[in-house]
Amino acid sequence: MGAARLRRAQAATGNTATAARDVVTVGCKLPCGFIMREFAATPETELVMGGGAREVTVHRPTGQQVTILGTGARAGLPPPILVRGFRLTPDVPKALWDNWLAANRDSDMVRNGLVYASPQQRDVEAFAREHESARTGLEGIDPDNPGARVRGIQRLEKAR
Repeated sequence: MGAARLRRAQAATGNTATAARDVVTVGCKLPCGFIMREFAATPETELVMGGGAREVTVHRPTGQQVTILGTGARAGLPPPILVRGFRLTPDVPKALWDNWLAANRDSDMVRNGLVYASPQQRDVEAFAREHESARTGLEGIDPDNPGARVRGIQRLEKAR
């Protein structure tokens, strides 16, 4: 009886051992990172002005979220794992990554190669080597040559 109850509990919640192995490593070049949240599409009835109702799909948060760490170091966190300008965040649930990627496929950070994930960390490291020159637009300004990245700024002569 105990084994049958355990099988029913695993079927209801999913096999946690399999879910623990089904993870990816995410590489992020953004300095502040981002929060990856999961949403579920639910049909709801919406009242229409003038009378009547219609069915609409509303995306509600499920509560599952993961913080993808950026390249900037934060106090109180372990030192960042940086590879060629990308910070690696290991052990991100693959299902959450797949859902997020499907919803954000057309975003600039995905299209420009600023965020990438793979089950193998060496694949993320290889991607980071290939995209090392990718620019986020959030890099600092070079004080010796400020006009290189920002139009209209010219270096002033140093005070004597």
